[in-house]
Amino acid sequence: MLPSGLVGVIETLRGRIERHRPALSQSEALTRYALIDPLLRELGWDTADPDLVTPEYSVSGKRADYALLESGKVVVFLEAKRLGENLTAEHRSQVAAYASELGIRYPALTNGNQWEVYDNSQLVYIDQRRILTVSLTGAPPAVNALQLLLLWRPNLASGEPVAAREPIVGPVAVDSGIVEPVSTQPAVITPVEQPVVVSEWIPLTDVPDPTGKPVPSTIRLPGGEERQLSAWNHVIFEVAGYLVRAGKLTVDQCTVRVPGGTRYIVHSEAIHSNGRPFGVAHRLTDGLFCEGDVSGTTLLNSAKSLLQHCGIDAGTVHIKFN
Repeated sequence: MLPSGLVGVIETLRGRIERHRPALSQSEALTRYALIDPLLRELGWDTADPDLVTPEYSVSGKRADYALLESGKVVVFLEAKRLGENLTAEHRSQVAAYASELGIRYPALTNGNQWEVYDNSQLVYIDQRRILTVSLTGAPPAVNALQLLLLWRPNLASGEPVAAREPIVGPVAVDSGIVEPVSTQPAVITPVEQPVVVSEWIPLTDVPDPTGKPVPSTIRLPGGEERQLSAWNHVIFEVAGYLVRAGKLTVDQCTVRVPGGTRYIVHSEAIHSNGRPFGVAHRLTDGLFCEGDVSGTTLLNSAKSLLQHCGIDAGTVHIKFN
């Protein structure tokens, strides 16, 4: 029997993310209490039951935020971050190392909105071990519910969990929080063999290094606005433009620097702190300029830093390549 209230819980969490983003973005503890714990409980992991969930599980003098247990054995290590905090390669390696040390197959990572699960039995680089990536605000709740069944306790307890893939059935009807297939055909559940793709949209947090990659076609901004792209640096232009239109980025709070550097991303003048002019000065509204002379991971990190500066989860911005 599937968790009947999962769609409703996801809808509730999406509302909390929208209403309480500033507070949640400042506190890992609040993110865990308001976003992570409710979803774990709905997936069968009662966070108040020590037989099922152990917080701050000790691993060689360090601590995993959550250990999910079945029959006294850890089946998942879950590392938690505050809402809006980017899930980085360092975070992934950290939780994967915890799992490897104790022979745990499934390390997982979340910031309350973005959820990632990895399979340590695959002897490949960490990014190639990913078997699930879900953004609660990046796809319809019914789609997210189906994908999150990978973390459903009875599924993991089986020892060989399977992941629901799209298309699973025809249109999905939601009635009182219950997901029911409209199609008369049975749901197709297949073993996990490769990373699960939620949709053709990729969260900004998951976009790979753009160096040498084709230019994406479209960016989808928080709230659903979509803008066409014709160059990689248009990603940062569109992010900055959205933040200005939303009143999040103003002349009074526009001094945002490239991560780890002294150059500005956005400023009221097209001049960097060292006195040099912007290499590619893109004029925004409200008297602001955005530096477009950025590339590779610096470009993506700059876009994410802008969003973080304004209290916006980078996982709510999505990129499409076709």
